[in-house]
Formats: sequence, C-alpha cells, structure tokens
Amino acid sequence: MEFIKPKIELYKTRTFSEKLTDTFDFLRETWKPMLKYFIYLMLPCSIVLGFFMNHFYSGYMNFILAAERIGGVADNAELVKMLIFMGLTFVIYLIVYSLLLALVFAIVRLYRQRDDRLKLLTADELKPELMYYFRRVCVLMLVSMGIGIVAVLVIGGLIVLMSMLHIAVGIITALLLGICLIAITLPLMLVTPIYMIEDNITVIGAFQKAFHLGFPTWGGIFAVSFVIGIIASVIETVTMGPWYVLYIIKMVFTLSNDLDGSFVNSFLYTFAEYITCVLQCLGMLIASVISVVGLTIQYGHAADKIDGVGVAQKIEKFDELDKF
Repeated sequence: MEFIKPKIELYKTRTFSEKLTDTFDFLRETWKPMLKYFIYLMLPCSIVLGFFMNHFYSGYMNFILAAERIGGVADNAELVKMLIFMGLTFVIYLIVYSLLLALVFAIVRLYRQRDDRLKLLTADELKPELMYYFRRVCVLMLVSMGIGIVAVLVIGGLIVLMSMLHIAVGIITALLLGICLIAITLPLMLVTPIYMIEDNITVIGAFQKAFHLGFPTWGGIFAVSFVIGIIASVIETVTMGPWYVLYIIKMVFTLSNDLDGSFVNSFLYTFAEYITCVLQCLGMLIASVISVVGLTIQYGHAADKIDGVGVAQKIEKFDELDKF
C-alpha cells in the first residue's frame, strides 16, 4: 500500500526548521503543475521583460560611448532613450511580478481546497483563480505605492525640518528613522500573503494585521527571509552569470572605444546577450517563487501562534462533523 503524505497545513505553529521543510515540501509536492503553468506564463513574460532590459542596458552602453566621444559630456538623446527603457522595464517587471504572485497564490488556494491536491489540474480551473488574484495584486500594489509615496514625503520632510534646526539634529533624525524603517520592513513582508489569502480583508487591514503578526514573530521573519534569500540569491547568481559575463566584456570594449568591427558589436553577440537576459529573468522569477512560498508559510505560522487560527479551523471541522 502506497504511503500518502499528509497535506501541508498552512495555519500551523512551526519551528524554524519546520518552516524551511514545509516550504520545500510544498514546492516538491506541487512542482509539476507549478512548473507547467510557470513556463506557460513566465516564459513569454521573460521574453518581453528580457527585451526591454536588454535595450535598457544597450542604451546605457550607448550613453557611455556617446559621453566618451564628446569629452565626458552626457548626450541628452541617449540619456532620454535610456531613461525611457528603464521606465518601461520597471513597468513590465511590475506586471510580470503581479502575474507571478497571482500564479503562486492560485496554486496555494487550489492545493488547500482540492481533496486530491493538484492532481489533474486544468487551465480552465486555474484561470478564474489566477484572474482573481491578479486583480488583488494590482489593488495591493497601487495602494502600497500610494502609502510608500506618502511615507517618503513625510520622512523626507521631517528630516529636512530637523536639519533646518541643526545639521546634527537632522543626522540623528535620519539615523533614528532609518532604524525604525528597518524594524518595520520585516513585518511588512507579511502584507502580501495576508491580503492574498484572507479574502475579506482590505489592504489597510492587511497592513494593520502585518504589524499585529509581524512584530511578535520578527525574529522568525528575519531568519526565514535570510536563509531563503541566500538560496534565492544563489539561483539568481547562477542564471545571471552568462549574461553578466557578456555584459562585462562589452563594457570593457565600450570603455576602450574598440567596438568598431569587433565581435561584441555583431548581431550574434547581441542575440546571445538577449537570450542570456531572458535566462536571467527566469532565474529571478524562480527565486521569487521560493521567497513567496517561504513567507506564506511564515504567515501561517504567525497567524496560528498569535491568533490561534489553525486551532479555530480544526474546531470548526469537528463542529461540521457533529452535524452528520
């Protein structure tokens, strides 16, 4: 008789090692549908994102080359072109990352809802969940950007105001605010899983709950994000390596003004840069999947430890059984 491993529970108090184990057990258990739909969605997105990223870096090269040719003075046309592609790259990245978050949380929801987990999962079944989470990610990003802009203005204004009183007061204020921001950043990492998983919560409510769950489990968030961040960085470094080597070689030729007639200025070299840039984008997105799943497991741990959500759900299940 084949042994069936119990389904991974989201709301469960865990030790540090159990958080890492459940993160990679979930990825191991769902890797087939996750990889299938990751390729369907993220490969075309990486091709588009790689195109804009490659043009941005090419524009940067041309900007440097133009500045060298006219005595170190910036060329406005090349600068504008570079900034346009930088802005487009940023916008495309936000869209791609939103789709990635929608995919991961759609997989998480279907895994929790289905009795057979993700066996025989079809695109028709995934699509409504994907669209639902994509809309929620867009709302979360827009509100978060608005909150971020307000926070930057308030913090910047406070530092400027304190600096007007005395430069030393301004420096001390900046240091204190910097420490506060570092302390606040870790709990805010729970905002995304909270808003994605809890359907009835608002964005502001997700921020409030992130502080409620995040500060008591600050050390756990730091440990999980640090270890998974190292693993994600290794993946990103490996996939970025080929593109980075090609970029450095071209940078050397650009600074030495030796591009004319060289291989690095050929179509084949440019195409190789583009392909490796697409590979880099895929690696970056794969690393993001691991990070998102790890933080989601951390959220489940915090919700059960602080609010007893897991215990409450088990009681509800027992109550439902009593009705039969």
